[in-house]
Amino acid sequence: MLQRTRSIVVAVAIGAGALALAPTATAAAGAPSSAPATVGAETRTAAATKIVDFDATPDDVLKGKSLEVSGQLLREDGGWKGLADQEVAITFRAKGTDAFKQIVKVKTGKDGLFKATVTAEVTGWWRADFAGTATAKPSTSDTDRVDVKEPPKFVYSRITDFRVWPGSVDEGDTIHVRGHLQVETDKGWAAYKDQRVHILFRADGSSRWEHVTSDWTGHDGRFAADLEARASGHWRAVFEGAKGVKGAGSHAVHVTVREPEPEREASRVVKFNASPEPVRYGKYLKFTGKLQVRDDWGWDGHHAKVGLYFKPKYSDKWYFVKNTWSTGSGKLYTKAKAYRSGYWKFVFRGDEDFYGDSSRSDYVRVKR
Repeated sequence: MLQRTRSIVVAVAIGAGALALAPTATAAAGAPSSAPATVGAETRTAAATKIVDFDATPDDVLKGKSLEVSGQLLREDGGWKGLADQEVAITFRAKGTDAFKQIVKVKTGKDGLFKATVTAEVTGWWRADFAGTATAKPSTSDTDRVDVKEPPKFVYSRITDFRVWPGSVDEGDTIHVRGHLQVETDKGWAAYKDQRVHILFRADGSSRWEHVTSDWTGHDGRFAADLEARASGHWRAVFEGAKGVKGAGSHAVHVTVREPEPEREASRVVKFNASPEPVRYGKYLKFTGKLQVRDDWGWDGHHAKVGLYFKPKYSDKWYFVKNTWSTGSGKLYTKAKAYRSGYWKFVFRGDEDFYGDSSRSDYVRVKR
């Protein structure tokens, strides 16, 4: 009997506790939307947020170009901390209007940082808006103004009739550069006077253009330069432009520069003789002569390689037979077998100090 009474008392106590915790109907109906939510025995409230360091850059931009907007979303949680993985709307209000319009949405990353690239069309103010969540209140950044300017209007220029000559020249000689600078007008292309045009050079094997000289265009838009040839490479002309006029460049023209031949003295092959005359078929002919070069005291012997050549009778072509060397005094001697009647001669091709020369020809008849 006692056990049964105790059970009834416990049940009533639990029921009374439940009634004490339940809100009255009047209180529930009049509660505001931001009232704390009840989950079991734990109460949670939406935390305050704020958007800091909002920036739209650059402050001045040409129409149609990109600008970057960025900032950081923070939440109060025992101190301000970055709120990651939340959507932030990038909004814009054009100058002369009252309403902000959403342009793009971007998610916050680590530490609540966000960034977006947008296109500038008109001058106005940019800001970031966070709509809030069940646990984070909405917030709005400060505004940042960006001035948008129309891109400048240019007219075009061009370089025509660009010439560089001669195309092949000795080192140290003169290269001539000519061209014509024109500007676009309502009536077509016209001479562009009193403008500076640069002449550039790029040596063979190099990727770098170097400035050599400049010239001012005349009343007819023409420019000119006469330059010393120093190395093989390409030449071109460049106009850097002027206020309201876009620059222009010519095509490139290649010039080959030859190294000058060293100064050399004359040579001669004298006293050439082929013997015996006539000679039997298949027998040896002996060839003699003398190689001389000019110096400050007249003609002197020269040690060098000399070629022996043969031209058959009734032929117009000379054939190389062999090489021989002259002595220090210039004397020449060699021999070769004879198989056909014809002409013989010595040929000195020259070297870095002396020009070449050939001897007179000597006819030898071959007997069967």
